[in-house]
Amino acid sequence: MDNKEEKLDETKEKEVEDLKNEDVDATDAPAQEATSEDNTSKSKDTKKKTKKDEVAKLKEEIEKLKNDNLKLKEDYLRCLADMENTKRRLNEDTLKQKKYASQGLVESLVTPVDMLDKVSSMETESTELQNFLVGFKMISKQLIDILEADGLKEIDAKGKVFDANFHHAIEKEHVDGVEPNIVLEVKQAGYMYKDRLLRPAMVKVSE
Repeated sequence: MDNKEEKLDETKEKEVEDLKNEDVDATDAPAQEATSEDNTSKSKDTKKKTKKDEVAKLKEEIEKLKNDNLKLKEDYLRCLADMENTKRRLNEDTLKQKKYASQGLVESLVTPVDMLDKVSSMETESTELQNFLVGFKMISKQLIDILEADGLKEIDAKGKVFDANFHHAIEKEHVDGVEPNIVLEVKQAGYMYKDRLLRPAMVKVSE
């Protein structure tokens, strides 16, 4: 009889112990669930923060690339403009060189041709000398024609208003009825070579 009662007591104690364990498990379950939910929430927050950081970083990189692209475009346009300006200057220099290629030769021939023209215009009573002078005059005329064909042009000075850009006054004289600063006489012809002054005219001017 005693053995049966002991077994019953043991069985009841075991059942009570099991109930206690179940209560503990039931009590721990919400805490575990809450911890799990907290961990999940923290994980989501971390992911969101990481994503925001990545987006911010990408935006920063995009902005930097835009600025770099803009700078490269500006540099390209600047280089292109410099190249065009250099090309234009080279073309202008080439055209000028071609246009004025003969200037040095023409300038060196002007004075001898002037002297030849003056000599051929001398007056003499000698028939033989006159024949020589006619030949000189023809040669002088041919040379002047060649130079004029290349761009030489005599400055029209006599009777014109004195212009320091094209005339060089070496004498002054008062003449009744003539206004001041009028070219009275050309002492030495002046010349233009195309649109450049080759030599100013030496003139006498009224005062």
